[in-house]
Amino acid sequence: MGADLIRRAIVAGMPLALLSGHPVFRALAWAQAANTGRLLVQRAVPLAAEMPLSGFDTWITPNDLFHILTTMADPLPTIDPAAWRLSVDGLVEQPVTLTYDQLKALPGRKVVAVLECAGNSRNSVSPPLERSHLGNGYVGNAEWLGVPLHRVLERAGVKSSAREVVLEGMDRGKPAFAQEEVPFAKSLPIEKALHPDTLLVYQMNGVPLPREHGGPVRAVVPGWYGTYHVKWLGRVGVIDRSFDGVFMTRAWRMRRRVDGLVRDEAVTQVAVKSLIVRPAADAKLTVGTHTVAGAAWSGGKDIVSVQVSADGGRTWGFAQLVESPAMYAWRFWEFPWRVTQPGSYTLMARATDTSGAVQPFAYDLDSGGFAVNQVQPIKVEVT
Repeated sequence: MGADLIRRAIVAGMPLALLSGHPVFRALAWAQAANTGRLLVQRAVPLAAEMPLSGFDTWITPNDLFHILTTMADPLPTIDPAAWRLSVDGLVEQPVTLTYDQLKALPGRKVVAVLECAGNSRNSVSPPLERSHLGNGYVGNAEWLGVPLHRVLERAGVKSSAREVVLEGMDRGKPAFAQEEVPFAKSLPIEKALHPDTLLVYQMNGVPLPREHGGPVRAVVPGWYGTYHVKWLGRVGVIDRSFDGVFMTRAWRMRRRVDGLVRDEAVTQVAVKSLIVRPAADAKLTVGTHTVAGAAWSGGKDIVSVQVSADGGRTWGFAQLVESPAMYAWRFWEFPWRVTQPGSYTLMARATDTSGAVQPFAYDLDSGGFAVNQVQPIKVEVT
């Protein structure tokens, strides 16, 4: 409806200068840009653009196929790297302010890691959940270059009473669950913040971090869901308590059943998961030999095996893992499937990681639409 009003206003001769500030106008511009980059725009404001199935064709996801999912940024922040500053404060011996060049001058580190939205694959859950427009494409595998967060914290001198580190972005807004405008901010336990693979990233797949992906600097927390990979980073704060920001206490939370008790906790580590990429759902195949192929990943743990079933889960066979082991990246896999009879077939894939975690067959609705990792059957027809 909003887009239609914009078009009518243009036809009526309203100056574009007056329209350019309209949120729908900005959304149309970003949606057009995302579509030009081959993404599938599922929501205009705030922007949600999904990677198509073809994005699983390469081990490293190209930047123009990498999903974009914003929480409240409208428009997206425009930050000149020369003017960018990072403040480090709180429980530190000496507050620090870094420029872009000063950050890049610190020893860097490259990590290839999956970044998956905590709500990825939400449209596969039944009954439908809120924001069920989220398909399987809110995930990507990139090479990130940045400075380990611990180097910045060590420069400021973290006090012994530190318990958590708050990552605060430069995007602000008023989400439905907040009483006032707030910046987007998440916190990490001090141990995770000091891990050498937790990065302040300024480069993605060999180029400066694009604006739509959080440039000039964002956090990348390998093994954890994308909500912690704070974009447009502007502040790092060290505190001695659990952070009570709304994006920690009111959103991205799930219930876990432990020893018969239900515990409410924040979404953190990426769950073990595999997806069938080829053939596509509802594909029409012929009798003969086909390759069932897909991707599998887990939060900071390599994939040990992927099993594939072509008869709805009655029998299983092991797929071949294609890529070399990689702690945070996805693994591609292939399974030769010989079909001798026409008919309808249900294909399934199930991954296991090095900790022994295995994909469940059913989704636990207590998880609130997050960490969706159940086995996803697809049906194909053989003629």
